[in-house]
Amino acid sequence: MSVTSSSTTSGGSSLDDAPVSSFHRRIMAVAMGGPFCDGYLLGVMGVALGLITPALALDTLWTGLVAASVLIGVFIGGVVFGPITDRVGRHLMYVLNLAAFVVFSALQFFVAEAWQLVVLRLLIGVAIGADYPIASALTTELVPRRLRGPALSGLVLAWWVGYGVSYWVGWALTGLGDDAWRWMLASGTVPALVFLVFRAGIPESPRWLASRGRIDEARAVVREHLGPDVDADELLAEPQREQRGGSGLGNLVEIFKRGYTVPVVFCSVFWICQVAPAFAVRSFQPQMLSAFGVESTYGASALITTLAVAGIALGLVVVNRIGRRPLLISTFACITVSLLALAVLPLHWAFLVVTLFAAFQFFEAAGSGLQFVYPSELFPTDLRATGVGIATAMSRVGSATSTFLLPIAADDLGVRGTLGIAVVITLAGLVVSYFLAPETKDLALKDVGLAKAVSRS
Repeated sequence: MSVTSSSTTSGGSSLDDAPVSSFHRRIMAVAMGGPFCDGYLLGVMGVALGLITPALALDTLWTGLVAASVLIGVFIGGVVFGPITDRVGRHLMYVLNLAAFVVFSALQFFVAEAWQLVVLRLLIGVAIGADYPIASALTTELVPRRLRGPALSGLVLAWWVGYGVSYWVGWALTGLGDDAWRWMLASGTVPALVFLVFRAGIPESPRWLASRGRIDEARAVVREHLGPDVDADELLAEPQREQRGGSGLGNLVEIFKRGYTVPVVFCSVFWICQVAPAFAVRSFQPQMLSAFGVESTYGASALITTLAVAGIALGLVVVNRIGRRPLLISTFACITVSLLALAVLPLHWAFLVVTLFAAFQFFEAAGSGLQFVYPSELFPTDLRATGVGIATAMSRVGSATSTFLLPIAADDLGVRGTLGIAVVITLAGLVVSYFLAPETKDLALKDVGLAKAVSRS
């Protein structure tokens, strides 16, 4: 079913159809700060870990804890702070979240024990997990529908840019001696502080204000930032909820009570099926390439990663043109075929192996932007951050589990057998997407409830 809506007819353009302005572009740029810092803070650990291990005398257990603590934190952050964001508002959490990036990144410079680093990385992970529902909800609610797909897909592009920049910065800091790893980890303070300054001036979401009955404040935000020609009357139709205290965790129950079980399942499953193979392959790609006989594994990995960024850019361009549903299904089909070829074909040429790995990364990246798009478009304003938070948390269960189990599976099944498991996971994602993915590219946020009736279109 294709979900569509017309714009308001009461004079002026609706929020969904407002003319694109410098304010909208600023929202998009500032929203990318969180994912950029996320990619940076995760990526820089990949450079620093080899120096941290001898410096803090990490054994295998502590090394694993240092690496996994961020992913555990992301799970906690998504589950806890998505509902809290729906309860207390977007703006406050938007600023506090990035302030946490600044503080915890800076404190990493002073760690003296392994447990201190684990705790700080866990807290950084919580902040990362919290930023996903905060940034995506605010972006969804402030930009017009024609920008929504590219803006939300751009969050994934920002993650990859941050991830890549962290490696260059880490490499540049390797010459600072025994404390180089401290400077690497603390360097995340710089981008976090820059984006914190820009985020401070972003207003509260008028849709969230209206959902809390604060109509006059919502109108004031629209008038000040979007102009008098944008009609705010549609805010009157925003479903209103009583403003209650508490942690907001009641939304975890509310989202199912109000009939959003299918969107929760769909968003969680397709996200897991994308990231579980992707995280595992990216984490161990040089070793897997070597098992196929590729000699220049790091050079090949660099090339593959570059093509992944091109894939994200492609997804950003086409998400509004071909639609969400065709993009998701077609990319799942392509990554399934790529992994199946790696798992079963007798590959004797390094070029072909690298090409298939690159195809997997390219098409996975092209579809990955939908990880922010679908959850943001399938849940109403008062449950949007909760829905994104749940999907984020579930995705990190998949990525952490696959990354942890891949070396074990490779020992027992070999690389091809392990890739065979990845084929099954992506095939499951393809099937679920075929039966559950709706088309939401023309969706007006005031009609988001219609998207519960997900079906093939």
